[in-house]
Amino acid sequence: MIGGLSMNISIIGMPLFYGCDKPGVEQGPKILRENNVIDIFAKKHNVIDLGDISVPFLDAKKKFLINPKMKYLNEVIECNTSLAELVYLALNNDTIPFILGGDHSLALGSLAGTSKYFNDDLAVIWIDAHGDLNTHETSPSGNIHGMPLAASIGLGYKSLTSILFNKRKVNPKNIFLLGCRDLDSGEIKLINNLEISMWTIEDIKNKGAEATIEELLRKINNNHLTNIHLSYDIDCLDPSYVPGTGTPVNNGLTFEESQILLHGIFGTSHVKCIDFVEYNPTLDKDNKTKETCIQLINLMSQELH
Repeated sequence: MIGGLSMNISIIGMPLFYGCDKPGVEQGPKILRENNVIDIFAKKHNVIDLGDISVPFLDAKKKFLINPKMKYLNEVIECNTSLAELVYLALNNDTIPFILGGDHSLALGSLAGTSKYFNDDLAVIWIDAHGDLNTHETSPSGNIHGMPLAASIGLGYKSLTSILFNKRKVNPKNIFLLGCRDLDSGEIKLINNLEISMWTIEDIKNKGAEATIEELLRKINNNHLTNIHLSYDIDCLDPSYVPGTGTPVNNGLTFEESQILLHGIFGTSHVKCIDFVEYNPTLDKDNKTKETCIQLINLMSQELH
């Protein structure tokens, strides 16, 4: 551990694939731990490993048992309630939760935990090829990993919007989307109607990553927000860097662009919780995705202060 800029970090694993319905992503936490994620953080920070959230087994034939429009509904809610409680506990213990996914439905829980702790003083930076702003009414797939942001602003199925407490988790004006390039029509309508801040991949390529992040941080500053929940989906990157992810979309961020965005975000010293999601080791090619993930986590650890 290096003195001065060290932080207290709580590592939480969420070995969940029920939100994406593509097995393999639940192995992410295990593979990342085996590749010394704890040691990466421990070089600079005080690290507490809180282990993995327990995920109940459900036969795939029963995935629509509870609701015909959402897969594995009860299991996703159960796991995310546990995660929300643990994130809230970690924040109360003056640590920064770093959640290893697992699919992006885990943000239902992590955002509930950070929202309960920080109330309205919370910016959500969502770096992702997708908007994850679907509800059970608009989702083409029924996969809950496409719904966490909608649920967090109070839209969608009651049991998803009321995880941990029955209230909106995030003000839509405090959501900042980066790197989107695969949005459903319902999501685009929602983004426009609620005036959610978004920089698509085209915006970032046209403006440059530095100008983009400066613009985003000005908006956060103008909204008088002092806490950031960073939700990082590795599919924000071009698939050439991360073949091992469940819903890859071409023409993504370069590693350098992602690095610039993260440098700006962590430079605020306001990052209080991090989701790291959608690494699927079973889809990887020549360990390319694993190596990219380790590089990213190294980068985040170095930048975190």
